[in-house]
Amino acid sequence: MTKVKMLLAAVALPVTIAAVALGANSAQASTRACTNGPLFEYCGTQSNNGSPVLVIDSRGQSAAFNNPVIGWSDSTSDPATDWFQLPYSGIPPLIAPDAGVMFFFAPNGVISQMCMSDPGDGHVVLRGCNGSNWQRWILTEVRGTGYYTWTNRATHRILQAGPPGAQLVTVTPPATTTGTQRWHFSL
Repeated sequence: MTKVKMLLAAVALPVTIAAVALGANSAQASTRACTNGPLFEYCGTQSNNGSPVLVIDSRGQSAAFNNPVIGWSDSTSDPATDWFQLPYSGIPPLIAPDAGVMFFFAPNGVISQMCMSDPGDGHVVLRGCNGSNWQRWILTEVRGTGYYTWTNRATHRILQAGPPGAQLVTVTPPATTTGTQRWHFSL
């Protein structure tokens, strides 16, 4: 808890820079408590470029250890789509891309102390936030698309969605990414 508080306190300006750099769009994908609450402009989710478009979601709105992180439909009423993106150590990803970003599950705009993690088996789950490489995701622009891939810092695999409700996975980066592997920040 203390580590998270210190991280949050240290990132006011860098997070602002990161939010601008990541290009928040106008599509609504999170609850008003998230997008208009104390984490205003930093609480939202990642939307992919698949068909249908899916967002990062915590299965069953649960903040439990090892709860699957899934791809789900856009919703302004589902608190499971509320996530707070925090550049690791407050260093914006476009300035220090190798530091990575952490995704804190923040239902209704309240940080749960659980982070999106790939524990090494390719299945994305929630784990207690600790700043490990398993919880840090590196941003890579997919040129000319307005989307990015997220590469797990420990596994070097990219985030991918399956069908609606399926657990997110990480896969070996292909030569050309698909829409289910391309993401952008949505408030």
